[in-house]
Amino acid sequence: MVALTVILVVIMVLIVSLFRELKNDEEKIIPQDEPTLPARGYFMGILPSPRSGQSFADAYEEAALYAEFAPVWGKPSPFYAMASDLSGSWGRTFVEEYIRGNSMFPLIQFSFFGPDISLVEPPGTNNASLSDFAWRSVYMAAVLDTVRAVKPLYISIGNEVNKWFEKYGAEPDDPNGFQHFVALYEEIYDAIKGLSNKTQVFCVFAREIVSEHREANLSVLTMFNASKLDLLAFTSYPYAVQGINRPADIPDDYYSRALVYMPGKRIGFTELAWSAHEAFGGEDGQANFLRDVVGRLTSDQGVELHLLGWAWLHDLDVNDTIGLISSSGTEKLAYSVWKELSGRM
Repeated sequence: MVALTVILVVIMVLIVSLFRELKNDEEKIIPQDEPTLPARGYFMGILPSPRSGQSFADAYEEAALYAEFAPVWGKPSPFYAMASDLSGSWGRTFVEEYIRGNSMFPLIQFSFFGPDISLVEPPGTNNASLSDFAWRSVYMAAVLDTVRAVKPLYISIGNEVNKWFEKYGAEPDDPNGFQHFVALYEEIYDAIKGLSNKTQVFCVFAREIVSEHREANLSVLTMFNASKLDLLAFTSYPYAVQGINRPADIPDDYYSRALVYMPGKRIGFTELAWSAHEAFGGEDGQANFLRDVVGRLTSDQGVELHLLGWAWLHDLDVNDTIGLISSSGTEKLAYSVWKELSGRM
């Protein structure tokens, strides 16, 4: 009788194990995007901001002439609404029609904090912290649901995350210490890989603290397990740093310095820009910066550049200066460089 009971228990365990394996197989995701790496060695991308009077459909079509990817922030959507928005009509229009329909791939962007560097909280929560289990669970679920909805090849699960580190630090007893995000990031990384192991997972670091006109503290990179960052990604607005007024003012190792902390890691820019304002060298300065980014500041330093993402296509208004094309539709010198780099002219 005992032997029979043991056999039945073993059989039940095997059945449960088999069910779990079948369920896991059913849940495995293959990214929908399979871009071929261009001969230049990196992908180019841009936010297709429309010029005055232009439709979003036309802006995305125009961007796709010289780019392979476009960032996706939702409508923009708070993290807890991303999956719903991307699996609904908005996602079908912008991701499937405007991005994939124009042979680009989406780069999904998540953020856990708002403009004031405070935690974004889902409805029904109050005064949550980075260490709060319920908040962390909602954040992880939102990311995983988005992976299921979009099947992306590239996903950032935190944008300019070191701004949180710069504000709150990493004190062991602080419920908002940055170490709590690092731990959550690694949990989500593992969960995504278990669901879609070909998806490239990373978070984005700000190269500058723009509001303070200084470089960011790159030592934050030591807090991360390099093997769980598929890409070392940055936003970068170096003209915002005090003392940098021309591209030539940027030190040669401005970006390669990060590789001291993560040797050999591929580098990507999800959001990169230089102003075409006369104070920063005008259109010549903007064009020279773009050339420097793919030459003197990366490849000449032995950096493997993987993503080159400019901030946006057209100036957002008549006072903006960082688009490659003015808000009225006039192309700047940097756009000529952009087209040359694309190899599609």
